[in-house]
Amino acid sequence: MPPPESMSENAERQTMYYRRPINIHDAREQEPAPSLSTHGFTLVEHETQCTDMSDQAMVNSILYKEYAQILRDLTGCAKVRVTQHQYRNGYGGLPVGHPRGARATPNGSEGVYGGIHSDVTPYSEPGWAPLVDGRHFQVFNFWQSSDPTKPIQIMPLSLCDMDSVDPSDMIYADSWNQTKIPRKLVSFRLAFNNAQRWYYYPNMQPNELLIFKQYDSMEESPNRRCVYHGAIDVPNVPDDAPLRETIEVRLLALFGTEQDKAERVRRFQAQIPVELPDGTPSEWVVRYP
Repeated sequence: MPPPESMSENAERQTMYYRRPINIHDAREQEPAPSLSTHGFTLVEHETQCTDMSDQAMVNSILYKEYAQILRDLTGCAKVRVTQHQYRNGYGGLPVGHPRGARATPNGSEGVYGGIHSDVTPYSEPGWAPLVDGRHFQVFNFWQSSDPTKPIQIMPLSLCDMDSVDPSDMIYADSWNQTKIPRKLVSFRLAFNNAQRWYYYPNMQPNELLIFKQYDSMEESPNRRCVYHGAIDVPNVPDDAPLRETIEVRLLALFGTEQDKAERVRRFQAQIPVELPDGTPSEWVVRYP
């Protein structure tokens, strides 16, 4: 897909989006329960000692360490590095004067995003190099309520079973990252396929933590490297349900030293098209040297 600014010049990117109804299943009812190895995501219980997720120092010193230990236990990795976190809430998109009131939250919180996507593609590999130190690695997102008193009822996160995604339905998209200093990246969008299996965890409690994979340097199949996800509008939510406030933390799980890393990265990056749908070269795509 072309970069977002092309929408102001022509309708090409906009016309590539379309809506299709899908069935989304209750992940709590699945037997066996979804796991990182089977679906690419899992839900764990975790009573955090981080009592205020608006406190940057507390998040860095307590929450990051808690999450790192959980990831070690789940994957058996040798090391963990935490790269960033974001707050998202349902207040960001409310108009001034809304009965619930626009409300600022920590770290310049962004509103809820419902577009189906996955965050990391092979394009990002050179940027990870200083952090992964020549090792095989996996990238995970940890997602939970940032308010210790409120469950997630409005706009919960839905996730697609990675094995149900056909690699031919994976679309590379020129994008911008969402940090304070914009930077080009290539992310994933997804073409509709009725074979895709979608899930969500209703009424996630503050002590429940959703973990899902975003990249895997050890996985040859593109669909098994990442989990597509997006917020969904659940019907029949009570009118007085609290608006969503969540924190999302990205972690890298590091494993053993990778042999022939440059060749493997070039092979992965070769899967990224260098041309846009109209045949013009993408100015985003940078190959591994």
